[in-house]
Amino acid sequence: MRRYLGAAVAAAVVAGAAGCGTSGVTRTRLNDAVAPTFAHLYVLQQSLRGRTVRAADLRARADCGRGGPDVADSGAGNDWACTITWFNTGPGVAVNASYQVHVQTNGCYTADGDGPADLNGQQTITAADGATVANPLWQFDGCFDTT
Repeated sequence: MRRYLGAAVAAAVVAGAAGCGTSGVTRTRLNDAVAPTFAHLYVLQQSLRGRTVRAADLRARADCGRGGPDVADSGAGNDWACTITWFNTGPGVAVNASYQVHVQTNGCYTADGDGPADLNGQQTITAADGATVANPLWQFDGCFDTT
């Protein structure tokens, strides 16, 4: 009886582990999700401030990593950090913003602005008409496909 019980437990462990597999949360998937979300929210923020910007013109890209050089850049967790780079019109000078990112196993994330303060460090901004409005870049959510 013990032999069968032991075999059943071992089979259950193997079956359970087989479902764990590798994570669908990867650096590339997060980069590819955060950059366009940021770009569209940047357009919204600039519109609130009375400026016209197109998302495509920004050429936004994200460089996300997790926990330093000794931690694999995959898997869910609250230790992701992303630097987003985009180009403003004019001389085409690159601009950067930082976000701390919490990524869930289902590919949904929350990005929390770390600066610069006038871009994403404050919960509200002053709109072109003088009104105080929510800053769309202070914190934002998104999701990506993990399959």
